[in-house]
Amino acid sequence: MLFYINWIERGFQVHHTPGVSRAWTRVENDGRQLILTDQGGFDLPSRDGPFQICLLNAEDELIDGPVLLPTRLALARWLRDRSTVPIPTDPRM
Repeated sequence: MLFYINWIERGFQVHHTPGVSRAWTRVENDGRQLILTDQGGFDLPSRDGPFQICLLNAEDELIDGPVLLPTRLALARWLRDRSTVPIPTDPRM
């Protein structure tokens, strides 16, 4: 059950720039980067959202986003086609 609670923490790493921002980040095998923050874009999101996410290519150019997603389920749906992050399929997530 812990996987279902902590799937974001297991798939992303915290990136912190003191005095500026904190974000969950993930680098895909092809060099694309996902940046996940709160609605304002400068801090870690709360466990259940809302979430703001951006997808960058390997050259740090914006591919998609920022996209505002209200829930973990919406985040999982958005990530499913764009990332290799393990996402639980249990409806209780």
